[in-house]
Amino acid sequence: MATPPDPGAVSVWVLLGARHGDNQQLLAIADALGVPYRTVRLRFNAAAGLPPVLLGPSRLSWRSKDPATLQPPWPRVVLAAGRKSVPAARWIRQRSGGRTQLVHINRPWAPLSWFDLIVTTPQYAVPERANVLSHRMPFMPPSDLVEVPLPMALQLQAARMPRPWTLVMVGGDSRPFVLDDEAAVGLAHLVNAQVRAQGGSAWVLGSPRTPATAMDVLARTLDVPAHVVRWGEGENPYAALRQRADRIVVTTDSASMLTEALLTGKPVVPFALPRQPDWRWRLATAWRAAAARRPGSMVARSFDVLQDLGLLSSLRDLGLLHRALEAAGAFDGSSRVLDIARQEREATLARIRALIDRR
Repeated sequence: MATPPDPGAVSVWVLLGARHGDNQQLLAIADALGVPYRTVRLRFNAAAGLPPVLLGPSRLSWRSKDPATLQPPWPRVVLAAGRKSVPAARWIRQRSGGRTQLVHINRPWAPLSWFDLIVTTPQYAVPERANVLSHRMPFMPPSDLVEVPLPMALQLQAARMPRPWTLVMVGGDSRPFVLDDEAAVGLAHLVNAQVRAQGGSAWVLGSPRTPATAMDVLARTLDVPAHVVRWGEGENPYAALRQRADRIVVTTDSASMLTEALLTGKPVVPFALPRQPDWRWRLATAWRAAAARRPGSMVARSFDVLQDLGLLSSLRDLGLLHRALEAAGAFDGSSRVLDIARQEREATLARIRALIDRR
């Protein structure tokens, strides 16, 4: 028998999956809500690759790392992200007798009507609905005001690096974007030009997705004072250098990384990686363009149906995010982007708090 939420229960459950960026967003929202919450870490099996419309509100594709976390009293709200967590969120709501509210970030790749609130950004091209809150940036807390020290291993190097500092945040392959050798050369030329124009030196930081060969090419092509930090080489100086840098160059393959750069309030120069789209991405984007040209047509209706069912899963286009941020003045060097981020955070929290308070 389904158990209704207990008025004294933890109000919010946060479903954590395999994607670090998604988890960080979910935890940032939960922390900002200011109410007690519980984290539920999910493990997925091969069935998680199936569309949520086939899996239903079942446990066929997932398990909790701690089964004790999946016991009543059930929460008022579940926060989740990504396609794989959808069956888990729906299972919890089913167990609560339908009383638990579902909040999803980014895109669920499932019928939008299943969710009470979807918080999304432009690259996912989620259709406008009453339960869809579309923002220009992912939810992230303001930049940390507590000073983060540089790792001891880099402090001597830092003393030798002339100011001002240009921080280069390097991403990597993320369909349809690729960081190949040619792109690495282009990025190095941009960094060279920035440092020559502004003076000082550059810190170049890799990420888990940065190809080793591309990082080597980038390092060889730099001809200005620079220090390259490859991913996994000692303690990560990412947070410390974001605080200390005077300006930032960032590749545009990661919404989270781009947002972290913008939230520093420092000048940000984006570097767009080249696209190498596969057939799925080409088909989905061509279909979307055709639907936009002929609204109400059979093409448009079929696209809307398949997208709403979550059966079109190759639609993420970070170019849409970049253009939305550019149109909002995010790269003009003003503080406007910080105001936008604050307003979007407040709007997200207000909508979720209304769901928590719903009786």
